[in-house]
Amino acid sequence: MLSGSRPRRRAFAALVGAALALAPVSSVASAAGAVPATAAGPVAEQPGDIIDLMPLQTADRRIVDAAGRDVLLRGANVNSLGEYWQGVPTIEPTIPLSDADWDLMAARGFSVVRLLITWSRVEPTRDVIDQAYLDQVDAAVTTAAEHGIYTVIDMHQDAYSAFIFTTDPASCPPGTSPAKGWDGAPAWAVRTDGLSTCTVSGDRNSSPAVNRAWNNFYDNVDGLRDEFAEMWGAVAARFAGRPEVAGYDLLNEPENPRPAAELQPLYDALLADTIGAIRAAESGAPFDHIVFVEPALPAADISRGLVIPNPAALGGDVANVSGSVHNYAESIGVAGLSITIEGMNDLIDQMTASLGVGNWGGEYGFWDTEPETLAKARRYAADEDRLAWGGAWWQWRQSCGDPHAVAWSGGSVVAPSGTSTHLNLLGCPGNDDLGANDSFLDILGRGYPRATPGRIDELRSDVDTGWLKVKATAATAGGELVVWTPTANDAAHAVHTVGLTDVTEHPVEGGRIVVARVASPGTYVLWVGAPDEDPSTTTSTSSAPAGVVVTPLFTG
Repeated sequence: MLSGSRPRRRAFAALVGAALALAPVSSVASAAGAVPATAAGPVAEQPGDIIDLMPLQTADRRIVDAAGRDVLLRGANVNSLGEYWQGVPTIEPTIPLSDADWDLMAARGFSVVRLLITWSRVEPTRDVIDQAYLDQVDAAVTTAAEHGIYTVIDMHQDAYSAFIFTTDPASCPPGTSPAKGWDGAPAWAVRTDGLSTCTVSGDRNSSPAVNRAWNNFYDNVDGLRDEFAEMWGAVAARFAGRPEVAGYDLLNEPENPRPAAELQPLYDALLADTIGAIRAAESGAPFDHIVFVEPALPAADISRGLVIPNPAALGGDVANVSGSVHNYAESIGVAGLSITIEGMNDLIDQMTASLGVGNWGGEYGFWDTEPETLAKARRYAADEDRLAWGGAWWQWRQSCGDPHAVAWSGGSVVAPSGTSTHLNLLGCPGNDDLGANDSFLDILGRGYPRATPGRIDELRSDVDTGWLKVKATAATAGGELVVWTPTANDAAHAVHTVGLTDVTEHPVEGGRIVVARVASPGTYVLWVGAPDEDPSTTTSTSSAPAGVVVTPLFTG
């Protein structure tokens, strides 16, 4: 089985944990908790017709919308618009999204996609922005919004660029390996100074060429860092004032090619300059977008240390800034290092709290459906609920020609055989569509509140039964709670409430969207399924026809 083939995922989260320790259209449902749309009654509405994608901001380490509601962004990474190195000429490294893909995402309750874009496609020629490419990005953003889904625009890279790779594997001396190309910077922004592309530790960032390219970028050789910031300004100008864009992920998993203390001021300057360019481009818009920042990772050499962004570099202003640390604990490991999913999340929470920002899990994931792996994925889901976090699963679909999948063998690059196991399954090497991966999608598509007035106090969900509890506290009455549940309107999945009124159930593909209003200031609760608190203070809306507004008898 191809599942688990993840050369780029060199335990990003585990490395973060070490440094800190040292210093979710075919059948949409199959599991017990996931009910096909036909079982939920007639589908009258689309999520995009029900859900208002308001502008998002940060407040008190949370992502909130213009109404001040907690917003959980949950969904998946989508790489269809990225420019990846093509190692096997007959197999494209990415696969375009179809209408069926978007429909399936909506039917699984997605509220976000992390849309990968690459510098090499935004600016293939220096100082020339490819507006036709941004048209493609814009079309994806628009289609997502039509399905009730926000977009995080992610400037993706791996091993700096698609244009650093070994052309002659025989040139790699003993103890080294030929390198694949990856994704990121355009060819004109690659400065390797002629150094070897051969990897020295098996890690894609370990070649002298990749290290030199990163160092020249951080050192702003030939104005490369300035160009990156200006490029981001052009992207931000294109999407300024667009509420369906949740924010911008500035740079995916940036590499640290030197001791952390040396890189710190340069990395902070990169972030400050890039955020400054984005803010300038959006200065005439009614709101600033959230920017998601990541630590610089010493993947090639852990001894270099992690570079954690310094808020002082932004003048101490972290408004509309969020962390985005990737947790691959228990998914990909590092020799000699052991950390649990929950332990990693706690470390991430501590780190981001020390910076005064929240965390959105831009990547996490698993790549086989063995019982032990599914148990880990369920634990991740439970811990995500515990922390009331959002995140994006890696990834929606992976081509058999993706650099993550192909490998050097016998002097050439070959595609694997077996199954590419992501949220969708492909048969390799031919990219044969094997359908949706319900084992993963049932977990990712569990019930959760999309928008919560006030502050979430407790969030728990059960993948198998569809049971859900949302408990929160609001300072004022009238706020609108919006909840996704992948369940039918039946006795087993009745909606019960305390402190809520005007409860409305909207049947959609794959489940229901439940909307209710806060009756009065204070604590309120919504359950799908049997309440786990005193039922005498709850009211049930299950007897009402779907789509009909119900006023609870008790709203205390």
